[in-house]
Amino acid sequence: MIRGLSSHHRVTLSAFGVGHRAKSLSVGPTERSFVARSATKLLLGTQWSRQGPVSLAEAASRRLVRSLRMTRVPLTVAVVAVVGGAGHVVAAPEDRPHHSLEVVLDPGSGRLQVSDVVTLPPTEAGEVQFLLNGALTLTGSEPEATEIPLGDAARFFSINASALDLSEGQVKRYRVTLPSSGDTIRLEYEGPFDFGLSDQKEEYTRGFRETLGIVSSEGLYLAGNGFWYPHFGQGLLEFDVEVALPEAWHVISQGNGTSRDAEGVARWDSHGPMDEIYLVGGPLEVYREAAGAVEALVYLRQTDDALAAKYLQATAQYLEMYRELIGPYPYGKFALVENFWETGYGMPSFTLLGPRVIRFPFIISSSYPHEILHNWWGNSVFVD
Repeated sequence: MIRGLSSHHRVTLSAFGVGHRAKSLSVGPTERSFVARSATKLLLGTQWSRQGPVSLAEAASRRLVRSLRMTRVPLTVAVVAVVGGAGHVVAAPEDRPHHSLEVVLDPGSGRLQVSDVVTLPPTEAGEVQFLLNGALTLTGSEPEATEIPLGDAARFFSINASALDLSEGQVKRYRVTLPSSGDTIRLEYEGPFDFGLSDQKEEYTRGFRETLGIVSSEGLYLAGNGFWYPHFGQGLLEFDVEVALPEAWHVISQGNGTSRDAEGVARWDSHGPMDEIYLVGGPLEVYREAAGAVEALVYLRQTDDALAAKYLQATAQYLEMYRELIGPYPYGKFALVENFWETGYGMPSFTLLGPRVIRFPFIISSSYPHEILHNWWGNSVFVD
């Protein structure tokens, strides 16, 4: 499934090359349909042309160029969509919140402590509301946040909301009255955040097990579905995050940064709009190699030089191939991260794969390049 491609009437695309600011443009439903069909075919495999077998990536790129030429989209749009970089559905920066997060982990007790300074877009309502996981206690808020009944919270749930139900008590709803000159909220909260994995039978019915979040000695998994950070609505957001790390830990998030610096802190910047915030990691061995302007990274739970070398080489090869076919890679890194349970997740700028999955010999030439390609089509295309 291509995340973000839907039947909505308007899609906004942007070129988003490494080190470049987003350039936004709007296209109508006809052009959106061309983009969606071409992106879908781009992810599937190979097909035959009159000249013989060609990759669907190449065929879809050609088709997209021809389609855009047939529409009223300006030439610059075609260049952006096919050559200029990944397709992002974005709002202007002032139309989405920015989170500046400081996170402290206590894996031994399974607890999380967070400070979040949220810069909000302008609003005439005079107040904002947000959701936060019910296990977390709000210890500070400026301006003051008041808990209110959960009520109908549908507007807070994005298209990627978890199948796990969140009900009264599992999430809390807060209201903040903003001063006339204020667009910033400072929140501090903490609490236990180890929800474990969903029932084992789900692995057989859905192919994987889910969680609202895990902070444990095995590792870390935080995603938007767990409401570990305040949700102000379904829209896109930007963020920067610092995570104080236990010894020998690395923590990975979207965008650009480092999983552990000399001070033992992970620092990441979203480098553009996202639809949620991930933090994943644990006690990991890190391998790195330059892949042109992009840093290729492999994080393993045990030392395995040979396996890491295979994935680093594959990463560089696939990034270059897709860059030539589509345009600049949208982020400063691509990381393979070994999870502590079986998953096959693709996030913006990294993929989170289970320990058995990454060691299947066919993955590196099938599912792995598929996840890399999602950084152009899927993890950088959003619903407007």
